[in-house]
Amino acid sequence: MKLKSILLTALATISLATAVQLHAQVTRPVGINISYVADYSTELVFTNAFLQCRDWISCNANNTGPWDTQVSVPLRPDGYPLQLPYDDGVNLPQKLKTLMIWDLFSATPTGTFRLKSSGTGQIRLTNGATGTYNSPVDTLVQVTGGVILELVASDINDPVHDIKFILPGYINTYQTQTFTSELIDFLSDFQVVRFMDFTNTNGSQVVNWSDRTRPDYYTQGKLGGVAWDYVVQLANITQKDIWINIPHKADNAFLDSLANFLQNGLDPSIKIYLEYSNEVWNGAFSQNADCAQMAQNLGYTGQPWERAWKYTAKRSADVFKVFSDVFIDDARIIKIIPSQAANSWLTNQIVNFFNDPFYNPYQVGADAIAIGPYFGHSVANDIANAGLASTISVPDIIDSLQLSLPEAQGWIMANKTVANNHNLDLIVYEGGQHLVATGNNINNDTLTQKLIAANRDTAMYGLYCDYFDFWYSNVGNLFCHFTSTQRYTQWGSWGLMENQQDTLNPKYRSLGDCIFSFNTTLTGFDTPNNSTKINVFPNPSDGLVFLDFQDGRARQYQLFDATGKLLETNTGRAISLMDLAEGLYFIRVENHTYRVIKK
Repeated sequence: MKLKSILLTALATISLATAVQLHAQVTRPVGINISYVADYSTELVFTNAFLQCRDWISCNANNTGPWDTQVSVPLRPDGYPLQLPYDDGVNLPQKLKTLMIWDLFSATPTGTFRLKSSGTGQIRLTNGATGTYNSPVDTLVQVTGGVILELVASDINDPVHDIKFILPGYINTYQTQTFTSELIDFLSDFQVVRFMDFTNTNGSQVVNWSDRTRPDYYTQGKLGGVAWDYVVQLANITQKDIWINIPHKADNAFLDSLANFLQNGLDPSIKIYLEYSNEVWNGAFSQNADCAQMAQNLGYTGQPWERAWKYTAKRSADVFKVFSDVFIDDARIIKIIPSQAANSWLTNQIVNFFNDPFYNPYQVGADAIAIGPYFGHSVANDIANAGLASTISVPDIIDSLQLSLPEAQGWIMANKTVANNHNLDLIVYEGGQHLVATGNNINNDTLTQKLIAANRDTAMYGLYCDYFDFWYSNVGNLFCHFTSTQRYTQWGSWGLMENQQDTLNPKYRSLGDCIFSFNTTLTGFDTPNNSTKINVFPNPSDGLVFLDFQDGRARQYQLFDATGKLLETNTGRAISLMDLAEGLYFIRVENHTYRVIKK
């Protein structure tokens, strides 16, 4: 696995990601939907792989019986068991197990991992690693594949907790680097990160602020999504604008708490693209029926789908109002009305509902309409329904995709007309190819393999460039691709890359040549007008860092830690790191950002 093992290399990657955002002239703004967090994900988000482990699986402590006994073992607020083995007096005593780095079909990381834990008990590793360890433990482990971690015993008076399984290349730096260099490096070319899957928006059962995932929870692969704390950390480190999706059942107190959390924790230069849920109009997602019912509870009339549209407008207005009231700089909030790309009539309906004082009594405004103009929607099913799955060639599939582009282009232009009529921007929340079958066709493995092969074909590069060229030539606003890094399956080949080493993927290369290359990066640490040159020394430092300004005047600076937390705002030429731990820090002066290492 291409994990960077040298600290300076990893830190330089983070610094580059920050510098690109601050010093780029963007003519083709582009965003990315990052993937969900799971043990089987090919997108390794955290240097601590245990944060991506599967939910606990209960099993008999004597190793008899089924893989999953489905016995409910009492847990602490951080998700660790209170005691193991657990005896409920009905079932055999139970232990717990979980899976880590479990994508056995792609680039599972191997090599030397670091296992750490606190508390008194016993941990056993099986499958891709072997060994039984008494906790507390801090040891190196050789890994050859996906790992099963069993929590065999945990003392009720000192339960095992804070388990870490550190990826190769980070075993000595994980404390100052939460996110992998591969993820940070990948994000450096984008202007916006959409966290829809990252926070598990679809079907979310989050209602109250207390329902959110805690940052200290043993896994971030929860149904409630990754903790908002990590969203803020990732944004502050990469200096990317964020696109967030509000859980559709979230109450007003949740909205107020989240708005305040972001106001207080997010770098003030970062913008927030604000969207209520995700595709509420889409009957495939449970939020569609839920919102229709919540609308009916409010007395809204019409068919279920119409009530869902009305509730989208009403709740969007609520969300916008809360965030506008909380944020000191309301201009940071880009308020989004979402709609279906294929139905510009619906787009107009939702905007009209939003503008209606009955649904939007505050008459809060919006900034943009967001659509998902995928191309090739019907291609997979057309192939299967015509009985061509076994005989069709990859070039024929590419030709069908090419012929589908005008349909997506027509949707774009129709929605652009609606946006113009309402004086709103048109942006893309998701987009790309849509080579996936539905219904019974989804189980046609021959078809699936042909669709995957088409996504890997070099001809996909040209299709994507044509697709992007049309968008930026005719609209020119933000386009967020779906998705980042994800294995191709019968459920779709959505990833720009199949794993973090798949940098030659034709879809990813098309972004490089047809989008990223248009967004020129200025060299050095100068701002666009080459105003003031600054020398930061010594670096690394053992405690004092000096800022040498060309004109001799002192400047205001901000000091951040590696998580993006603001530590100090001051004016001067000397910055003390004496009381800080060894590791990576960022200094920002007049939109220049410098990394500094304390050794």
